[in-house]
Amino acid sequence: MSKKFLLGYDVGTSGSKGVILDLSGKILASATTVHDVEYPRPNWAEQDADVVYWGEFQTICQKIVKDSNIDPADIAGIGISGLSPDSLPVDRDGNALRNCLLYCDRRALEECDWVEKNIGAEEVFRISGNQIDAYYAGYKCMWVARNEPEVYAKTFKFLNAPAYIQLKLTGQFVADHSTGGLYAPFYKLDEFRWDEDMIKKCGMDPDKFPKLYNATDVIGYVTSDAAEACGLVAGIPVVAGGGVDATASALCTGMIDSSVSTCMCGSTHCWQIVLDEPVFDRRFINLPYYVPGKWIALAGLGTSGSVVKWFRDNFAAPEKEYERLRGVSAYDLLNLEAEKTPKGSDGLITLPYFLGERSPIWDPRARGMFFGLSLYHNRGHMFRSIIEGIGFALEHHATILREKGAMPDRIIVCDGGAASNLERQAFADIMRVPVDYMSKIGGGPAADAFLAGMGVGIFKDFAEIRNWCHVDMTNEPDPSSFDTYKKLFDVYVILYLNTKEEMHTVADMV
Repeated sequence: MSKKFLLGYDVGTSGSKGVILDLSGKILASATTVHDVEYPRPNWAEQDADVVYWGEFQTICQKIVKDSNIDPADIAGIGISGLSPDSLPVDRDGNALRNCLLYCDRRALEECDWVEKNIGAEEVFRISGNQIDAYYAGYKCMWVARNEPEVYAKTFKFLNAPAYIQLKLTGQFVADHSTGGLYAPFYKLDEFRWDEDMIKKCGMDPDKFPKLYNATDVIGYVTSDAAEACGLVAGIPVVAGGGVDATASALCTGMIDSSVSTCMCGSTHCWQIVLDEPVFDRRFINLPYYVPGKWIALAGLGTSGSVVKWFRDNFAAPEKEYERLRGVSAYDLLNLEAEKTPKGSDGLITLPYFLGERSPIWDPRARGMFFGLSLYHNRGHMFRSIIEGIGFALEHHATILREKGAMPDRIIVCDGGAASNLERQAFADIMRVPVDYMSKIGGGPAADAFLAGMGVGIFKDFAEIRNWCHVDMTNEPDPSSFDTYKKLFDVYVILYLNTKEEMHTVADMV
């Protein structure tokens, strides 16, 4: 094939990134944007699809094409992934009818209660392989139908963030199977299809859900209008792509089978295990993987990196100003301060449930907590405690995996938070496994580009992506910290159990 470049793009919660790379995985150009989440009411989380998704795609695409100094006609294919599960209703002309309801939006609680009462948790788990929770896109779609009937009446299809960009690029209304798996309770997980009976039982129209494709399927081609808007040329193939951003990031670490386990450290932390058989645990998030015949069990935290950002934004004004003036990351400065405090934060424990929690407790009304504060504690203790709280949240899942005999021997971490040695070492110490770091991978966008390469026949086997993967450093667990972290983890677990009702009381007051 004469075309020798690939374009990958990922929409994140707080920013987007695009890359152009060659067939060896070398990144020729990359660009990022930063965006916000709108919180119009407590437990609601939205984004403007035209500004954040399609608008930023155009901006980034134009920049990386220019910076790479390539002829866009030499781009062989495009792949896209993004934050998910989301609910974005669009009309027949491809116009967004409202803001996109994000994965962290918890408004669909009444819909979940209705499904539990009228259909039942066991039936939902039998069909979808997942827990009943407002996290999943199906319940968000139900919320739109029940609360915004005028929007629902105009809805042609429900899409998510990456699918909206694909629509604008190609004119096609589609979703990949990994996205479909997060539309619980509407997706039959072990059969890779929409379950029309379940959709109808929930009062929804099956025709409002997009056609499903494998990640490497070509779903359309860049139109003339889209090419002009993005600095591309018409006719470039677009694949169904990575769909879920966390899973795309995992693919780019070489996670193609159960020998590799990957944790994406972003606004939320997503730790993923490959399943060879459709044997699901409802405490995890379960979805199809890109590799045919395999599934993902995902430990998905509700807010983790978002809590780190919250702390920076509210308690690190001097560091943010220093970053503005000198270019030194405020996060790096906070890490340095936290590293001066002992492991275990002198008994300070953080529950990072700042917007409820997903797996494994599935409680949208859980709330965050700093426990054990004294006049001795300072800001460094608090920041370290947040990082360790994220580690405890991951360890909560590790206890389940150990019970099942499925705990991996080591974990690869990637994306933003993984750059922190403080974070990597905390995870290694708390979970007692080596933590590998891949700093030079392209993350989700590079995986999307690889999937595009698979779709157009450049690559023949998923294993070829391992040629792009190299571990830069490893954090080994420190046995001297094990006793401290074991005691604190036991308190971490019991804190939620002992304050659950009080959390709910406070949550219901807002």
